[in-house]
Amino acid sequence: MGSIVEGVKTVNSVVRTFLLAASAGVLGWGGYIAYSEVTKRERLLHEQEQVIEQTQEKLASLEGELSGKLVEIEQLNEHVAEQRLEIDKLETSLHLLKTDQRLARLNVVKVVRDEDGKALTSKLEFVELSPSGNPLSPAKSFELPGDVIYIDNWVVKFDDSYIEKGDIERGTSLCLFRRIFSEQQTPNEGISLDEIGMRPQAYSRGGTLSEFEQHLWSDFWEFANDPAKATEMGIRAANGEAVSIQVREGNAYSISLRASGGLSIKPLEPKE
Repeated sequence: MGSIVEGVKTVNSVVRTFLLAASAGVLGWGGYIAYSEVTKRERLLHEQEQVIEQTQEKLASLEGELSGKLVEIEQLNEHVAEQRLEIDKLETSLHLLKTDQRLARLNVVKVVRDEDGKALTSKLEFVELSPSGNPLSPAKSFELPGDVIYIDNWVVKFDDSYIEKGDIERGTSLCLFRRIFSEQQTPNEGISLDEIGMRPQAYSRGGTLSEFEQHLWSDFWEFANDPAKATEMGIRAANGEAVSIQVREGNAYSISLRASGGLSIKPLEPKE
């Protein structure tokens, strides 16, 4: 009997041990599973954090590139705007350099001819004009021999930079009408048009000559002969210049001055 009891105790002990071992194994496996799950989630979380960090770095890089491109685009736009402004200035300057001022009109009242048709005398009217084309004073009348007429002038041409900027005093070439004569006369026999020291009527703004203008005309030949003095005044050239034309009865001729150049004379109204 005693041996049976001992055998039962032994069996119970073995069963308890087995159950304890099984419980421990189950608990150990569960712990392993839980640990694995936690570490797996940690790994996934770490990987996600790395992906987010890399994405943020890429975004920062792209933002930097985009910012650089935007700055570059802005600089290009500014450059284009500057170029357009420069083109506008050049076009304006070119226009100013090519602008002609109508200074005077020469009217041919009558050309008297002999039986062979040779011109004996020409009756003329010379009138200076305002920028709008209106007469500045009553016409001056002349009767000259022949029909080839010369108008002798003093012309001052300034550096183009003054013309481009529209300088008040040097923004255009200036002209002083000196005398009118025909090819059958010497220049000394010509008839005076503008008086030296007086404001050319085509530039008249009212009042007397400015100090600049007085100096310009009173020392005209000094500027013509002394490049250093001319440069100080912004003068590119100062010289006498005559225009001439064979006049036709009934015609009117325009005498013009280019802002950057010299004089020209051409028919204003064709003969009918």
